[in-house]
Amino acid sequence: MVTSNDSKVRTLQKIDKTLFVKPILMLDTILIVFPAVFIPLFIIVNPSSTLALFSAITNKYSKKERKKTAKNAVVYAAILLIIFAIAGSSILTYLKIEIYSLRIAGGILLAFVGLDMTRRGQQFGETKPGAEQKADFALVPLAMPSLAGPGAITVTIMSMQNPDFQLEWQILLIIAFAAILLTMIITYIIFLGSGIVIKVLGKKGMDAFTRVMGLLTVAIAIQFALDGIALWIPTLQ
Repeated sequence: MVTSNDSKVRTLQKIDKTLFVKPILMLDTILIVFPAVFIPLFIIVNPSSTLALFSAITNKYSKKERKKTAKNAVVYAAILLIIFAIAGSSILTYLKIEIYSLRIAGGILLAFVGLDMTRRGQQFGETKPGAEQKADFALVPLAMPSLAGPGAITVTIMSMQNPDFQLEWQILLIIAFAAILLTMIITYIIFLGSGIVIKVLGKKGMDAFTRVMGLLTVAIAIQFALDGIALWIPTLQ
């Protein structure tokens, strides 16, 4: 015969199991989602493609000035991407843009970015600064469009709108923050070692690495477009 005390004990055991199992499952999901957000973002940001530009801009700077420029560039870029991570979905809702439209458009845009990187060995939208320019190089062209360019912005918004990431918006936002911050920390470290990296790889090595990143960017772009088409087709029925 089951007493009320036994029933209470079993209920408490079930609650205890739920309290332990749910966080573990969520942690597993986060460990899967984080690389899925971070890797495409890092590939698109591709610090190596901006490294040559950074070195050209700061080649006559003191060590302190170079460090300050690197810090400002990654801070500006991180702020821009975080803004789009927070407000990107709201902008889509306000403009009544469906997620499949953004995926297809984002895929086309990323394809151009990747093809440009593959063809020229540099990031889309990059131009070498003129000798007489007096603008804040940390903001333009380093932070934007080199680091937080159209490709990185698209990937950030797409990550927050990915239906495969079955997590609460707040948790997904924290993951996006972490991915953005980690990307910018790595970028900052690469910028600080710009002289060593370029010396080791050389111009041809940097061009080759950027072209490989461009190929991966095109592959990601095609997958974005295919996912968008897959979401769009059922709406025609």
